[in-house]
Amino acid sequence: MAGKIRQDDLDAVRERTDIVKLVSGYLTLKKSGHDSFSGLCPFHTEKTPSFSVSPSKGVFYCFGCGAGGDAIKFLREVEHLDFAEAVERLAKEAGVTLRYEGDTPAERRAASRRQALHRANEEAFDLYHRMLLEGHEGEEARAYLASRGIDRETWVGFGIGYAPGYPDFLLRRLSKSLSSEILVEAGLAIRDNEGNVRDRFRGRITFPVHDLSGRAVGIGARVLPGARDDGPKYLNSPETPIYRKGEVLYNLNRAKGAVAKSGEVFLVEGYTDVIAMARAGLESAVATCGTALGEGHFRLASRFAQRMVLAFDSDEAGARAAERAYAFLEAFPVQPVVLILPEGLDPADFVRAHGGEALRELAATARPLVEYMIRRTVGRHDLSTVEGQTAAVAAALPVLEGLGDPVRQSEYAHLLAELADVTEGSVVLALERRMSGKPIELEKEVKRASAQEKVEREMLRLLARDWDIFRELAPRLVDEHFQTAGSRKLFATLVGAHGDVGSFVAASRDDKLVRALSALALEPLDGEPTAEYAQDVWARLQEFMLKRRSAELRQRLQKLNPTTDAGYDDLFQELIAADGELRRLRERGGVPA
Repeated sequence: MAGKIRQDDLDAVRERTDIVKLVSGYLTLKKSGHDSFSGLCPFHTEKTPSFSVSPSKGVFYCFGCGAGGDAIKFLREVEHLDFAEAVERLAKEAGVTLRYEGDTPAERRAASRRQALHRANEEAFDLYHRMLLEGHEGEEARAYLASRGIDRETWVGFGIGYAPGYPDFLLRRLSKSLSSEILVEAGLAIRDNEGNVRDRFRGRITFPVHDLSGRAVGIGARVLPGARDDGPKYLNSPETPIYRKGEVLYNLNRAKGAVAKSGEVFLVEGYTDVIAMARAGLESAVATCGTALGEGHFRLASRFAQRMVLAFDSDEAGARAAERAYAFLEAFPVQPVVLILPEGLDPADFVRAHGGEALRELAATARPLVEYMIRRTVGRHDLSTVEGQTAAVAAALPVLEGLGDPVRQSEYAHLLAELADVTEGSVVLALERRMSGKPIELEKEVKRASAQEKVEREMLRLLARDWDIFRELAPRLVDEHFQTAGSRKLFATLVGAHGDVGSFVAASRDDKLVRALSALALEPLDGEPTAEYAQDVWARLQEFMLKRRSAELRQRLQKLNPTTDAGYDDLFQELIAADGELRRLRERGGVPA
């Protein structure tokens, strides 16, 4: 941490941060209750929303993986930031100027390293962009972009730039503010075998890459046609401490709103495809950044989309992407479909020739991933012979085998039989034989909570959720009401926090307790949070406590001699009192006096 941020500044950041707005920048939230929003958890794979946010308390909690905390904790986890970085980000958004205490030079250096890498990329973006807009050396790049239908307004909107051909364009201009070591670490410069440093990008059109929150992380650069560059057509920033290609989708920071609204994302191969589609009115396009489609890309897309259109210019490219996507098919709640564009056109050429609406209509006909894979597999075989049909079925069976949903497996077995022109029974039999060697997975036994534990949990939820209920019932509760050590600890924590869950979560450094308290504030209640219902829950706890006390006293009395043991009479009076209170509680219908 870069020194200690003053507590009043921390309080100001927390007070001014809208946690619902913050979280909505990373996943789609829907209102699910009076004081709760829910969505798919960004911290683990799930298909049914188990992630909840309470705007009034400023906390979040996932009932699936147990992640929980306040806005600062959320940003730390989702962006892999340390505490100070997360606070600084939120402070900037909230307009809070932070002040530090006890800052040491070593702490400042450690905290500023990542910031320097972001700044290096930001300044490189700006220099390349201004070169494209104004520089004499950018004339050829301007002409090329214009020939591709990418106008000046688009250059500005996407921050497109041009890196001149000489080797020290960035080095000379950034040397006063950033060291060559930072530029090398940021992937903007390279060091050759002799130790000389030069610009990485030369004679190329540059496309700035941002992470999901809009921070500058890297560059994709296209060589100009006819340029004297024997390198690849596209040259991308390498992996750096701030740039993990498998965790970044180009343009998702801009497109996430449109994606969340439509529920659909287009995944294409190139930066220019994304830009051309945006110009044509399709604002939900993203691209991988010079790396193969992977799990991280699926995880990102599934936060915002329910349908992913894999749009490619050839069957070969579509097949490669489909094979990679298949590995994550059932891991994420997004349905991938494959769209092979006609005439060998890439998405950019297609929308220029036919328009964005035509691509949208074509995407509606895209085949689901598994169907595409089965059709393509069968299509590679000669079905005019029994041998060819058998080979087609055998080649497609691994696709069916990998499906965990028996309904989908059955439906696609039917499709395979139809395409291969064989009986469905023969396909099912072949599949069963293929899978017969696999051991049957037994369901794990789930320990059911006792009635006592359920009532304890409900009381803790009520105390955490409603201040009036806490004020009324907390003084009437004691440790003895809670049988489990975990419940007793949570009760003591709530009492120590005076029922203010939000403040406790904001101030505590105990992650386990933070998650536990966040869960209490967001877990659904078994009843309505009314005073009458809370009294009923209290009465149930009181009944459990009196039963335990009575049973314990009876056991102790059985070990004593009523005539010789001096403590017998006192214990007997305690038993009479406990049983009497239990009887009166039941006579009142469980409503305490």
